[in-house]
Amino acid sequence: MSAYTVLLKTVKRSYRILTSDIEEVIKPNFAQLQECGLTVCDIVKTNPRLLSFNPERIKRYVHRADMLGVPRCSPAFRMAVCSTNEGSVTARMEFLSRTLGCSMDNILIAVGKRPTILGLSMDNLRRKIEFLVTEVGLKLECIVECLGILRYSLEKRMVPRHSVMEILRARGLMKKGASLYGLIMQGEADFVARYIDTHKDMVHGLADAYNASCFGKMPVVPDSTVKKRHGSTS
Repeated sequence: MSAYTVLLKTVKRSYRILTSDIEEVIKPNFAQLQECGLTVCDIVKTNPRLLSFNPERIKRYVHRADMLGVPRCSPAFRMAVCSTNEGSVTARMEFLSRTLGCSMDNILIAVGKRPTILGLSMDNLRRKIEFLVTEVGLKLECIVECLGILRYSLEKRMVPRHSVMEILRARGLMKKGASLYGLIMQGEADFVARYIDTHKDMVHGLADAYNASCFGKMPVVPDSTVKKRHGSTS
């Protein structure tokens, strides 16, 4: 990424950069953040407004991340520092620890692998956890182990793919060992090719049901349209 491109992206996301004192504000902030292991690209991608903040404020953000015990070399540290809401990172970490019934140390490890979930609201996290527990039947310890699943959309990813999984499982077309986590992690093209296109001749209306679910509608697949492969014993 060229210096011009970095500058252009920064200005587009935070025009205050243009009115901030270079020597008294921007340079000291750059120095502080780079000492923490953040690169220019990290700052620009995550929160370029930090560069225009009072340097003392940046010190507080760094101290807050250190107090959380987040390793400076981890992606979670970048998220913790770049979150401008003083209590948001701590609140989310404590919420996850309390809701999932595990220690803060375990949450730190899990979040360190998928730090982007720190940017989600607690209501967003709560609704996803409730769905995974009540509708999918996942145990809390399983959610902790695959915490990255929470970064995906509930309405556009989790619910539609769970619906497809239930439809195929009810018709004996889904392997017993298949997990929702595996389905959710797949790219859209791969998921459609493997689970929609492969079974569309045996379960008429499956594609329509999946598309409807993606738009928040209740999927309906008539049982009478289900067919079996020639020679299938399932």
